[in-house]
This record gives sequence, C-alpha cells and structure tokens, in this order.
Amino acid sequence: MVNDHGRNPIGQMEDNAAAALDNIVTEFHTYEDFLDSQITSLDLYYLEDEELARQLVELGYRGSGEVLKREEFETRKAAAEASRLSKRSQQK
Repeated sequence: MVNDHGRNPIGQMEDNAAAALDNIVTEFHTYEDFLDSQITSLDLYYLEDEELARQLVELGYRGSGEVLKREEFETRKAAAEASRLSKRSQQK
C-alpha cells in the first residue's frame, strides 16, 4: 500500500515515531526529566514515591508518551549533540 506521496504508510509512521523520539531527547536535559514529564501530581499522591513513579513510566505502565529506555535516550541524546556540533562547525 502506498500513499499519495509514493511512500508506504508504515514507513511514514516509523519516520514520525523516530522524529518524536528525537524531539524528546532535545526537549529534556536528562532521562529523569523525561520520566518526570510523564508523572502527574495524582501519581505522586497515590504512589508517594517519585522513584517508583519513574520506574512505572519506564516500564510503560504509566505515562502518556513513548516508552523510551535510558540506553536509547542516552544514545539518541549523544547523536543529537554530535549532529548539533557538526552543523555548528560547518557554519564556521
């Protein structure tokens, strides 16, 4: 199946998912910041433990967005930083 742009819709969804993950690593400074962004005050009220809330998000039991493991976050963060530095050095 191919869409109007000659692309497979599944491939397009994968591209969108990759772009969303790239946005996550540029938006958050640390993995903990990313996890915290998906924890609500109600979660903390019932769980009474920020670390437990983070673990639930990391395991995919809680949270509204993509499940992103620490290793993948750090790998993507390093790649985004390398890309940023590369673009910056090309401009000079």
